[in-house]
Amino acid sequence: MVAWAVLAPALVSQAAEHAAVFSISGVAVDVTAKDAARARSRARIEGQRRALERLFRRIVPAADYARIPDLDDHDVTDLVQGFEVSNERVAPERYRALLTFHFKPNAVGAVLRNANTPYAVMSSRPVLVLSLYRVGNELLLWDDDNPWRVVWANLPPSDGLVPVIVPIGELADITLIDARQAQEGERDLLAELAERYDAGEVVVVEAEFERDTLLGAPTVSVAMRRYREEGMRIGGGIYSGTPRATIESVLVAAAEAMRMQLEEEWKEINLLHFDRADSLAIDIPLTGLEDWLDIRGRLSDLALVRKVEIAALSARFARVMLHYFGDPQQLAAALANMDLDLGREADLWVLRRYDAGTGRSMAREATTTTDGSAPE
Repeated sequence: MVAWAVLAPALVSQAAEHAAVFSISGVAVDVTAKDAARARSRARIEGQRRALERLFRRIVPAADYARIPDLDDHDVTDLVQGFEVSNERVAPERYRALLTFHFKPNAVGAVLRNANTPYAVMSSRPVLVLSLYRVGNELLLWDDDNPWRVVWANLPPSDGLVPVIVPIGELADITLIDARQAQEGERDLLAELAERYDAGEVVVVEAEFERDTLLGAPTVSVAMRRYREEGMRIGGGIYSGTPRATIESVLVAAAEAMRMQLEEEWKEINLLHFDRADSLAIDIPLTGLEDWLDIRGRLSDLALVRKVEIAALSARFARVMLHYFGDPQQLAAALANMDLDLGREADLWVLRRYDAGTGRSMAREATTTTDGSAPE
């Protein structure tokens, strides 16, 4: 597995996106019991267990699924921060609903760390997928008869950490880049397209249909090229169906496999390393007590943060010793994902809230002295 550097500025998002990593929605429950109250109670227990299983599969690499610990109902309940109910239908002996569960990031992290199960906790910026389909010497991209693009556009939402965007294919897209330019990886054009869709990177997936001459089964070969600032990464695979399978079903399986590759690569790059424990002295300029409570809450929600020790605190300034898992780069990326900008200022580590509106750290009056001591 080839990894590249993860730079904090590329991962800045709203704090709500971090919370969404530990939230699982659309959990359908349908339980029958002696009465509605018992059915409702059992539905919640069953629903939260299924939600936790989905969360574990979201953040744990597939190669480590076997290391996910088995928990009893009480342990699962202890991990739940809250839940929401929609589409509720109650009958005398039956309960149906759609549930959303929010889990405690630190508590979930502790369970996995105790089981020595690696995991990732950051979602990536959206990935823009350009789906090229080769038919003989013809290469399709925006064409209406491109079945590969139709498959990607109709993939069901993923539980994973990598949001996928399929461009609309409107006139601005078509005039910006064509199939050949996408195949050749015209970086300037790809970067402009990514900016249009606010995507972190562009992935070109080129598929070609073949038929197994021995079995007569439909086969799709896929080449995946990921274009990032750090360089290009190549992936892909060959996917076959049964002789009775349709080409559409094989294309769907291939697209799902490509999306899984994106997910697994992201998790591998962003795994927390439990064997790497470090600490960092950080100064935090404040505007008041509410500002401190907000920042402390965000730090507490980070699964890689082990402990926050307060060395000094006033209405305008805080100095903390932050104990965390991983390396400083992961810490900076995780903080950026919570709208917190960590940087060096006059030989000090300074943490400021990130202003998503301006794309910069929020400018505040300096609250540290040149020798790093707390202000009077």
